[in-house]
Amino acid sequence: MAAEQVNDEVLQRIEERLRSQLHPVDPDPEFVLRLQRRLASTPRITLERSVGLMRALLSVGVGVFVGALLLWFLRRPVQQAE
Repeated sequence: MAAEQVNDEVLQRIEERLRSQLHPVDPDPEFVLRLQRRLASTPRITLERSVGLMRALLSVGVGVFVGALLLWFLRRPVQQAE
């Protein structure tokens, strides 16, 4: 019981300090109205395609293919024309 009373007193002191240091703000009514409309309406969702990722994967794939083709070409035995 005594702990509850101490906690209540601490909370009251905190609330008093907050009241004395924080001042309420009056927002612009037009801003509040716009915000209310935006929050109440269904948002438009636009999905963007990941073109950059596809290009990167394609570039890596082409690079691996060209590298493998170059290795195969350089390592194959050279056939001499007779």
